[in-house]
Amino acid sequence: MPGTIVFMFVVPGLSPPPNPPMLSRLRTLTPPTPVERWFTVALTAALVACSGQISEPTGERPDDGDPAVCVDPDRLQLGDAPVRRLTATEYHNTLRDLMGTEVPDLPSLPSDAVTAGSFENEAAALAASDVHVSRWEQGAFAAGGLVASDATVRGRFATCTEADAGCARTFVTEFGRKAFRRPMTEAEIDRYEAFFEARRAEIDWDAAVQLTVTAFLQSPQFLWRLEHGAGSAGDDMVVLTAHETASRLSYLLWQSMPDDELFAAADADELQTANQVETQARRMLEHPRAREAVGEYFRQWLHLDRVAHETKLPELVPEWSPAVAQAATTESQRFAEHVFFSGTLTDLFTSRHGFPTEELAPLYEVSAAPDGTELPPERAGILSRIAFLGGEAHEANGSPPLRGVFVIRRLLCQPTGSPPADADTSPPTMNPDDGPMTNRDLFEERTSPSNCQTCHERIDGFGFGFENFDMAGRFRTTDNGLPVDASGFAQGIGNDAVYNGATELQELFADSSVVQDCAVETWFTYSQGRAPAGADACQIDALQDAFREANGDLDEMVIHLVTRPEFLLRPVIED
Repeated sequence: MPGTIVFMFVVPGLSPPPNPPMLSRLRTLTPPTPVERWFTVALTAALVACSGQISEPTGERPDDGDPAVCVDPDRLQLGDAPVRRLTATEYHNTLRDLMGTEVPDLPSLPSDAVTAGSFENEAAALAASDVHVSRWEQGAFAAGGLVASDATVRGRFATCTEADAGCARTFVTEFGRKAFRRPMTEAEIDRYEAFFEARRAEIDWDAAVQLTVTAFLQSPQFLWRLEHGAGSAGDDMVVLTAHETASRLSYLLWQSMPDDELFAAADADELQTANQVETQARRMLEHPRAREAVGEYFRQWLHLDRVAHETKLPELVPEWSPAVAQAATTESQRFAEHVFFSGTLTDLFTSRHGFPTEELAPLYEVSAAPDGTELPPERAGILSRIAFLGGEAHEANGSPPLRGVFVIRRLLCQPTGSPPADADTSPPTMNPDDGPMTNRDLFEERTSPSNCQTCHERIDGFGFGFENFDMAGRFRTTDNGLPVDASGFAQGIGNDAVYNGATELQELFADSSVVQDCAVETWFTYSQGRAPAGADACQIDALQDAFREANGDLDEMVIHLVTRPEFLLRPVIED
């Protein structure tokens, strides 16, 4: 049924141990085995429509025909708004910001699954496994212990004490408001207060604090981003509540919960117009949390951590190590953050600004300058950095196919064909009897059959542009004693042209309308937690037009997205 979401989750119920222990022992125990499991919750959320306060028009894709075509830019239509679980990163950040400090002994969560071309926040991939449930329980218990034992942390939610009348209700109300990221209903307050008082009677006050926090942090209202909406205004749409809009902003820009100022804006119902949302978004982009979140976005979009899983032959690259690989990821993330907040998409492909650490300096052939410096001319753009070059390579040499496929999939948002079942995908090696050959020679020989050239003509047309860089990203002008040929033809980027080397290739990317449109589509995918659908065509077109008008200003791209009417809406969910 279109738009239907069925949400299944088993909530662990917590009961006190049979013989109430001292609180000091309670905090060091493994979370008690639940005596009961509360229930399986099936949520079919019927969400309702917009008041029209943000009224810039958008449009729709046709029900049939080309799904990429915007038919009616004056008609407002929404794509799906799936229920989204907190990712591992969002969960950690939310607990940290809820508590105001890191939670000791917090268990790590399983890595979030990522499908091709998507992100770790992809809603359809965010299942709740048995491991998740178990570790959420452990994490909730650890966080509860922190609140119970640390007066400063507990004071974030209530300054009253056990002796004060109504303190349990005060604590439940304020902690629940922050944990649920919205005001609690009276029924919810009553239920959690009853749970608190039962635990206090069975054990003691501090144990009641710990176990009530533990229950809050295993609730779907904490672990999922639920959007019930504020009411219907027709056209099968729902206007979000101010607190739901606040959460959309905070998880997009910070990968975490709203802060006090954003909560206050939501409490005052000041997130209902484009200007109000823009004011908060610009403030939030100035916060250090935004840099952390943007770095995470680029890590996932550009696969910057792939290098961490690559090894290099020590006899060829003695300076390679896991520390070098990690430094390479961090350096490219910092470069991307710098460009996002201080430059444009053009700078992402042309700037020589870098942050070489002691680990990376030998590979870049520069002095370490972790606070920033200008790199040599051959290091212009993010695709001339170690994270990309070392990550899209083999242990003994670079890989034009890997590098070319990266460009097509991640910079052009286009699919690549799969190799034939009988294709030899191992790195080609030189036959000593044939005399010296470059890495390019070997790959050209491997992919010379016509059935290979169908795909490799284009793939390697990009990949050969990086042949001045070896398997570790070191710059070279010769390979196996022969001159390097890093020329190629960039095909299908809108400004197709012959180029020579990575600098010229990235200059083409900087001017490519296809790359620009892909950057917007990628950010849209990240913001929605899903791939673009037919109903998104006109919104994406408008965002792409605005991006070009802003000369590729990346943080303005974010402002354009959050101030569109779609950001405050979601479709009705049919039963």
